[in-house]
Amino acid sequence: MRITVFGASGSVGSVLVPEALHRGHEIIAVTRDPSRIALRHTRLTVVIAELGDGPGLEKALFGAQAVIISLGDAVCDTGTGSILAAMRNAGVRRVQVLTAFGTSEISRRQLGRGMRGVLSAVRLVARAAFSAKERQDALVRASGVQYTIVQPPTLTFGPPTGAYRHGDYRGKSILGKISRADLAHFMLDNLEQDRYLDESVYVQN
Repeated sequence: MRITVFGASGSVGSVLVPEALHRGHEIIAVTRDPSRIALRHTRLTVVIAELGDGPGLEKALFGAQAVIISLGDAVCDTGTGSILAAMRNAGVRRVQVLTAFGTSEISRRQLGRGMRGVLSAVRLVARAAFSAKERQDALVRASGVQYTIVQPPTLTFGPPTGAYRHGDYRGKSILGKISRADLAHFMLDNLEQDRYLDESVYVQN
């Protein structure tokens, strides 16, 4: 599969890209700073593009069968909006977006009363970041492309275990954890197996 990855040099992308190459995928890694991607591989192409550069984003999407978005809080909403617009122009129909625990009303409604209260407190403390991810979530759901929104709890730098669970939010907690390696494994499995189409999904160890 040819996959365009936005956020390829980030803490999740830097784990996901090698795993995708190991599985035989062709990766287009989009970055503003190519020096942050030291990996070299015959099936890895590094493309320099700004998130506001529509033609540059469309070039990075040429021939892609799927897109993975893993952006930082500061640009996750506006950047995702630009990527989704470029996807529509380039005719790319499948996207998987990494957000965060509880950053959509649809997901929060599945939580227990106590955990909803905890998230209300988190939203007050981290209002700017949380609001940006809520806007990102809304953009993806309204985009018209086939999506999966991945909403993990706390990420760790632990090793890959293959021992994680995924599904809806019922009975889940923001106190859960998952390693970035296991998260990358899940996200690639999800694309390969066409699971959780037009859904958000929780995943944790």
